[in-house]
Amino acid sequence: MMPGMNAPHQAQPIEMRIARLAERRASHVVSLPLPPTPDLEPPEWVELVPAGTFSGRDGRGPFILDIDAVLAAFVKGGIDLPIDYDHQTLDADAKAGPVPAAGWIKELQARDGALWGRVEWTPRAAELIANKEYRYLSPVFRHDKRGRVLALEGAGLTHYPNLYLQPVAHTKGDTMDITLLAEALGAAPDADLDALVAHAKTLKEAASRQPNPAEWVPMSQHKAVAEELARLQAEIAAEKAEAAVRAAMSAGKLAPAMKEWALEYAKRDPAGFAAFVEKAPVIVSADAPVAAHSVAPNADALSDEERYVCAALGISESDFAAHKRAVVKE
Repeated sequence: MMPGMNAPHQAQPIEMRIARLAERRASHVVSLPLPPTPDLEPPEWVELVPAGTFSGRDGRGPFILDIDAVLAAFVKGGIDLPIDYDHQTLDADAKAGPVPAAGWIKELQARDGALWGRVEWTPRAAELIANKEYRYLSPVFRHDKRGRVLALEGAGLTHYPNLYLQPVAHTKGDTMDITLLAEALGAAPDADLDALVAHAKTLKEAASRQPNPAEWVPMSQHKAVAEELARLQAEIAAEKAEAAVRAAMSAGKLAPAMKEWALEYAKRDPAGFAAFVEKAPVIVSADAPVAAHSVAPNADALSDEERYVCAALGISESDFAAHKRAVVKE
């Protein structure tokens, strides 16, 4: 069983303002000054155990909240859990008089991984909390040897909490959990008040710096330049492809009917097309007239395309012509 034991305290003759500021920082709560209001009420829902892995101010831990196990144990127990004063319930047998309860935990919930409880406060505790005679809550829980929190036993109102929990004594809206402030500023969730102030100053300085117009370009202009560059690159690629295809045709390595295919190939993969042309055999005489198709007047003559197929497949033109004649006869 592990109570959220009181943090060590040494009474020192210091000013009340400094004491209160130290108290606020230790509890990770930023108090925002508001005018006094008569309707001080203790919260119905209170944070009992932090989410995930946590340790105490005294160094005990780390502990890991098994939220499902704690909720199941509460349901199985079937009774309300006590909130006392200063953990008096833990040594109740040694006391001569009564050990009164400050409230009763009626319900448990998981909120963002943390354990919260709905409390029915006694009138006396409600008055003490309203007057801020007690501000903090310290849970008592059971855990295994690995530090896994398995069940909640109750809690105690205290002046020096061991865990970093939201306080119970505050006017509605007059305090703000520092973790929420850290989240809003984009800082680490465990940042203390000094770290948050430094982070806020950094953000303010960054926001105050005006951009130098010479160092940036409007998005519309950037897009226009990118589009113009893409158009020029496409034109250059088309011109290079046209030149490469003309050279291949002049060398007799491309039939006229293959020009469109060759242009697309040369634009898409200039290096691949160059390698293809280098290895391609000469299939068209350099002195032959350029025509869209060269059709033979009879079955024995081969077109440019057929001659290219023969060269590419290693078939003799005479054998191809003989096969062609046989197909025609059939």
